[in-house]
Amino acid sequence: SNEFITVTSPKFGDRWTAQSTKEITWEFNGVSNVKIELSVDNGTSWQTITASTSAASGSYSWVVPDIQKNQCIIKITDTANQNIYDTSDRFEIIKPELTINHIPITVARENDEITFNAIVSSEDSLQSVTLFYDKTGERNFLDLNNMKLMASADGSNYSVKLDVGVFTALGMEYFIQAKDINNRKTRAPADVGFYSISAQVSDIVSTEQAKGGSAQNAYRMISIPLAIDPSLKTIEDQLSGELPSGESGTDWRLFRYSPGASTPDEYPDIESFSPGKAFWLITKNDFRLKSPQGTTETTSKPFNITLKAGWNDIANPWMFDISWEDIENPSGADLSVLYTYNGSWSDPTTPPKKLEPWKGYAVNNLTNMNVIIKLNPKPAGNAGKTVVKNDQIMWMLTVKAFAGEAKDTANHFGIRHGAMEEWDRYDHVEPPSIGEYVSVAFPHFEWEQYPYTYTVDFRPPSSSPTGSGTGSGKNLSWDFDVTTNISHENITIELDGIENLPEGYSYRVIDRDSDQKIKVDNEAFSFISGSGITERHFTIEVGDSITRDTEQHTSRPGKFVTAICYPNPFNPATTIQYELSQPGHVVLSIFNSLGQRVLRYDIGQKEQGIHNFVFDATGTISGLYFYRVDCGYASATDKMLFMK
Repeated sequence: SNEFITVTSPKFGDRWTAQSTKEITWEFNGVSNVKIELSVDNGTSWQTITASTSAASGSYSWVVPDIQKNQCIIKITDTANQNIYDTSDRFEIIKPELTINHIPITVARENDEITFNAIVSSEDSLQSVTLFYDKTGERNFLDLNNMKLMASADGSNYSVKLDVGVFTALGMEYFIQAKDINNRKTRAPADVGFYSISAQVSDIVSTEQAKGGSAQNAYRMISIPLAIDPSLKTIEDQLSGELPSGESGTDWRLFRYSPGASTPDEYPDIESFSPGKAFWLITKNDFRLKSPQGTTETTSKPFNITLKAGWNDIANPWMFDISWEDIENPSGADLSVLYTYNGSWSDPTTPPKKLEPWKGYAVNNLTNMNVIIKLNPKPAGNAGKTVVKNDQIMWMLTVKAFAGEAKDTANHFGIRHGAMEEWDRYDHVEPPSIGEYVSVAFPHFEWEQYPYTYTVDFRPPSSSPTGSGTGSGKNLSWDFDVTTNISHENITIELDGIENLPEGYSYRVIDRDSDQKIKVDNEAFSFISGSGITERHFTIEVGDSITRDTEQHTSRPGKFVTAICYPNPFNPATTIQYELSQPGHVVLSIFNSLGQRVLRYDIGQKEQGIHNFVFDATGTISGLYFYRVDCGYASATDKMLFMK
């Protein structure tokens, strides 16, 4: 059966203090609700802790009973099927001789003075009662600046104050420790851990500024790391009434992709900001998020996020950096690396390894089921990007695409140790397209496990030709598709890393649409996009026998002509750039708005590829014109505006 429950805490040898709060934790699959029981006689009899609680949380906060027993066991059972259960290892419940009675502080207003109180009982005289706290988000409790002795007037009631300004929007974690004259210690919370104080904040401003720009370079992923005051229900209220300047839909856009969704919800028909959720923003002008009031998330437990199948936009729920490597993935589901977006998607071979507050991130759940991941409130410190180890890569090439201000530069393929012929952890799925885009992807719909398009595609060394530089006769090929929704734009494709190919290796690029070899100059080639969405299909062949079998390629030329002009509008000249799929005799005609031909240029025979013609309108009247490039087998027509 695929259904199971596994108790992960308590563990063998644990000593849990009476009246302390402990987390009973478990892993599971196919279970909705569970019953939790305690035995203090090694399983002979059982008492119910809770008759039913959601299995999805993976944990249950339990106040340990006021007893002292050393034969304790926890049992967790599926409420729907008593045959599915698990028991913990044996643990101990103890009652210390030195005790601290403290009511935890869970919420405080940032920059306010905070008073901590505790009642300490001891059979022996006390040496000290100390407050250990962390005001930086780094859990540096042993810093002398983060310790304060608690004072008492009667020997049992202790207190200490933290001055105004010590407690900030980062929140705080603390514990209290008592030590008697025999150096016996106890603490609250008992054994290990700490209490978490969430910060009530007001008028907080993002540390990140969304840069203004165009639909080709200014999309950003954003978030607000606050549980915003429930009374602030609209986006306007949540942003202190300060929306980006201009009109929604024209000067700025705000939208969110629900987990696994292919289309977004857009302002104003959009859900509200909340911790762990990322949104998309584009503005013409720079914009900084501002929220009037809210509360930071507690750091006393992990933050659960449900990932649906497909792409999920997530965020850091806390005010400090956390590490992606510290997440818990109990199901063991295949997840993509972390992506962020800054005008274009981040490179999956050097992904971000920490989640910063106020930003947004995307992760792909490759499985076809919902999974729960747990973000841990452990500060990331100086966690950076993971760099691909060069000694693992035999060779790698990068395909880059540019269209106006849009770009896609993180598309890699090659040979590396540890890779497989089909999907492996080095292959990364192509992220979704955003705004006006150009995209390069390696299609692999034939792969059985994860049939998608990929932005990274590595193969094992066994795929390589064996005779480097000796003409083994075996070449490798990768199909790649270039897609753009930017009409009538010059699309440039660049190949990086050619110099790193093994000695004797060469390459060539084939247009799969026309079955023609592409002419590549300085490791780059170009084409002109058409109207709407343009998708071109290419193959790059790499090996040590490219020169020998080049002439064996059969050419079946397609027949098309594309053309654009720039600038447009113009005065008095513009460049008409056209692309021929095969050689032909070119005639360029200029028509007025009535469809009458006013000029004709017999350009003559031209080779396949991209060509330019400068049209000078001096001597003609201003207005709308049409130009047509005719090559005999195909033609292209578009409009241009001459403005004096």
